[in-house]
Amino acid sequence: MTRRTGPSDADRRRAVAVALAALLALAGCAGVGAPGDAGARTVNPSLAETPTATPTAPTPAGGFPPGVSRDGVEVERLIDGHRSALTDGADAWSVSLTRTVTGPAGTVERSAARVTVEGNRSLYTFERVRGENRLASAHWSNASASASRRVSWRGDVTLEGRPGDPGAPVGLDPTGGAWLYASSVDTRPEYVGTRETPNGTVTLIEAAEGRIERSGLPDRRRVRLSATVDERGVVRSLTLRYAVFLGTDPGTVAVRLRVRDVGTTTVPRPPWVADALANATAEGDAAGD
Repeated sequence: MTRRTGPSDADRRRAVAVALAALLALAGCAGVGAPGDAGARTVNPSLAETPTATPTAPTPAGGFPPGVSRDGVEVERLIDGHRSALTDGADAWSVSLTRTVTGPAGTVERSAARVTVEGNRSLYTFERVRGENRLASAHWSNASASASRRVSWRGDVTLEGRPGDPGAPVGLDPTGGAWLYASSVDTRPEYVGTRETPNGTVTLIEAAEGRIERSGLPDRRRVRLSATVDERGVVRSLTLRYAVFLGTDPGTVAVRLRVRDVGTTTVPRPPWVADALANATAEGDAAGD
């Protein structure tokens, strides 16, 4: 089993900034602030609707996951436990994220990202669709090389190969931990019980806020969050919904995160990787002539 070193504080800040930008920014809105430069969280007290844990909710048979108790959820501890459960306890997994912005006339924008890990191999894909326009990127790596493919809004395709450099994109958290943080930032999740699934018992947590304000970000209203955590501490699913204004029109944002195929995922080598690495080798040979 391959052991991975956890991200540094600087890496986490970059990852969270990237994740916040992807999750919370809306087309046409002002720039998105990262945790280091954004204003403080404000919840309108008269609108707060934090759920209360059911008194009869059973304690999970295997105990509470890290960060979860009857008194509430410590989000950072929960996410650290999630990261550790994957990087120290599994050798393969897949994390997917979708974000859909809907306005009065229908879908305004849809984004989808996925990171798949198998040992020292990984594949990250991202797509953003606005009407008929599409932006996409992919990054593949193994122990000895990496390659990227990007498609611009105009449809231009760019390949980049890095023989001998297996680096990952800056700010990418392969466990999805940064996505989890960006989704749950400023909410106050509570333990609400357990549920049996084909893969075992999961712990249920939920949060509800009437309104959340943060400088540099659109106000989020009627915020609803729900998540499931398995017995190892892996956040298996998270769903976030909230209302926003798209300019002067009302809109909604739905975010869904799923962790699948823990221990069984395989990472394919996309067909474009060979061309990207071959082009890089040819350019390197030409430069050395």
